[in-house]
Amino acid sequence: MLRNLAWLAWACVFCVVLTGCGYRPVARSGNAPAGKTAAARPSLAIPLFANRSTEIGLESLFANSFIETFGNSKALRVTSRPENADLILEGKIDSVAYSSTAYFNINRSVVRRVTIRVEVQLKRRSTGKVIWKDQGIVQEDYTVDQTYQEGEALKDMGVRRGAV
Repeated sequence: MLRNLAWLAWACVFCVVLTGCGYRPVARSGNAPAGKTAAARPSLAIPLFANRSTEIGLESLFANSFIETFGNSKALRVTSRPENADLILEGKIDSVAYSSTAYFNINRSVVRRVTIRVEVQLKRRSTGKVIWKDQGIVQEDYTVDQTYQEGEALKDMGVRRGAV
């Protein structure tokens, strides 16, 4: 009896500690968080990124990667219209550089690295105030093939992995 009472006391203490620190189970269904309807969740628009690099197509690749990531979030609704959004996530690709990291001989590389410098900021649409801003460097390695078509395909795969 005393042993069961001690176990019950520990269970109560454990529950109090968990609820006191703000822990709560995550919603299991695709519904909005408790107390919020889908329309009450903040909406987020992600326009095409600005592309200051010489690499064509990165602006849509990065924007689509963010749209897919936030589209799976239950905390936000992604919208395609910035004028209807509560928040706007803007990005800028500053530069893209390629460098060799492993060599077969002095004239031939077998592994190359793509380095992409990206800047992202989250703004509240109603005020234009920047809520969050960050810049970072994305690096991804890819193997090099001697045929041009396969080499370009491998390079594109490296860039796509970097965007994700």
